Amino acid sequence: MLRITMLRQTQAVRALLQRRCFAESAVSTQLKEPDWEAFGAIVTSDEGKRELATLRSQFAEIKTRLTSQSQAPQEVKWEEYKDVEPVVLDGFKSAMSKLKIPKFDVTEHVKKVDTDFDPLLKSATELEAFSQKRQKEIEDEIKQIDVEIEKLNTKTVDEELSSDPKLLKEVDEEISKGSYY
Repeated sequence: MLRITMLRQTQAVRALLQRRCFAESAVSTQLKEPDWEAFGAIVTSDEGKRELATLRSQFAEIKTRLTSQSQAPQEVKWEEYKDVEPVVLDGFKSAMSKLKIPKFDVTEHVKKVDTDFDPLLKSATELEAFSQKRQKEIEDEIKQIDVEIEKLNTKTVDEELSSDPKLLKEVDEEISKGSYY
């Protein structure tokens, strides 16, 4: 039972050391803080602002967790195990002192992620350019429609009839027949 307890303690320390190595690498290659004010200026809807606030808090939480895990773990307090047989305890002490966790090299993973995201980024830029072009076209159409609506709102019956002689002839015929109502 004591042996199992010591094994569990050793595994916990090893896992902590691995997380620390990963966190140190992640913190050391940390990207700069996003410009939250610039994002806030771009986002106008209430829902978008809520999502941005959520994203910002998640970013801060992850940064805090990585920073806290990048610090060295506490040493094992061997004096707490004074009831353990000294031979077993010495064996665990020597095993713990020989335990070396390799440094985690994050650069190759970052390069892999970059290669995965490059096509997505290219696609996003192309879609952004298309979207801006299409937005310009739609705005021009809206302006044309507004001009047409303004023309229709200010056009008189006489102007309409003078611009369409066929319609004028039909109206005159209906009036002469007395069936204009």
